[in-house]
Amino acid sequence: MSAGVRLTVVRLEQYVHSLLTAAGLEAESASLVADSLVDAEARGIRSHGVARTRIYAERLRAGLLSASARPSVVKDAPGALLLDAGNAIGHVGAAAGMDLAIQRAAVQGLASVGVRNSNHCGTLAYFVRRATSNGLVALAISNAPPTMVYFGGRTRAVGTNPMAIGIPHPSDPPIVLDMATSATARGKIILAHQAGSSIPPGWAVDAAGVPTTDAGAALEGSVLPFAGPKGSGLAMMVDLLSGALLAGVFGAQIGDMYEDWTRPQQVSHLFVVIDPDAFLGRAAFLDQVSAFVDSVHALPVADGFSRVLVPGEVEEAALASALASGVLVPAAVAADLASLAVELGVPSPLEEEFA
Repeated sequence: MSAGVRLTVVRLEQYVHSLLTAAGLEAESASLVADSLVDAEARGIRSHGVARTRIYAERLRAGLLSASARPSVVKDAPGALLLDAGNAIGHVGAAAGMDLAIQRAAVQGLASVGVRNSNHCGTLAYFVRRATSNGLVALAISNAPPTMVYFGGRTRAVGTNPMAIGIPHPSDPPIVLDMATSATARGKIILAHQAGSSIPPGWAVDAAGVPTTDAGAALEGSVLPFAGPKGSGLAMMVDLLSGALLAGVFGAQIGDMYEDWTRPQQVSHLFVVIDPDAFLGRAAFLDQVSAFVDSVHALPVADGFSRVLVPGEVEEAALASALASGVLVPAAVAADLASLAVELGVPSPLEEEFA
């Protein structure tokens, strides 16, 4: 296999769906997860793309994910709800939380929904876009198992604890910021290790806390927070506002998806959704967003750049290209998916669909 295998977005989604259902996930949940993974892959976010299919399948087969769980409301207070995901795959818990926040915000202007007893849910951008497509503003945070050092430490203490913010746009795609509190997503280190590549300096330390560019050593060690104390402090806040606030589970109490096969993860997510009509007004706000984006695009550019971008534009361009020309799944990931397909007895698309 050379550079990889190119498949249409639809074909790749069908492939991932068939792998997940063969591993035991219910069809409706598998559709959600497959859509999320392929969306990330198509947008160029390969760290959260189809490479995650195997680990989800393996945890399903090991009984560490509940294949048929349905999130339920634990507490319902004005402006705030708490859901228990029932150890569902994280996408199911996150979708339930975001959708409920959207419903409530549309009625009361502002809503927050916490989700506990969940698992890794892929990109948070995928979920905030559910709100922006309804003209709403959304914030999402999630904690994660400890794979990162705190600033000043040398051993794992906290997750990469991501956050996402989505702002609707009246005519163009939404403005979506999705970022981990680490210098890089750990999934990028996993992909580098699969490809036999090194990683850039500043991404990680080895098990002894020494900076490394070796992907394998980095996986045995820890990723670094972005911007030193800033990323470290933000990661602390995410752990407190998701894990500690929602479930009383944080730090080392969260199970590692790749390394801990003795217990569920117990990840927590928090979603806050705002209806602009509760403040300036939706139409007026969207006019402001449009004017804001135009002003950013009109800024003088630095050498080597064609335009100043707003968050999400790079990913939207990648998605447009993928929809037109297909998704090139890297060789190592394609081989892993093909191997998983053999294990599960699922037919695997082997030929390129595009020249």
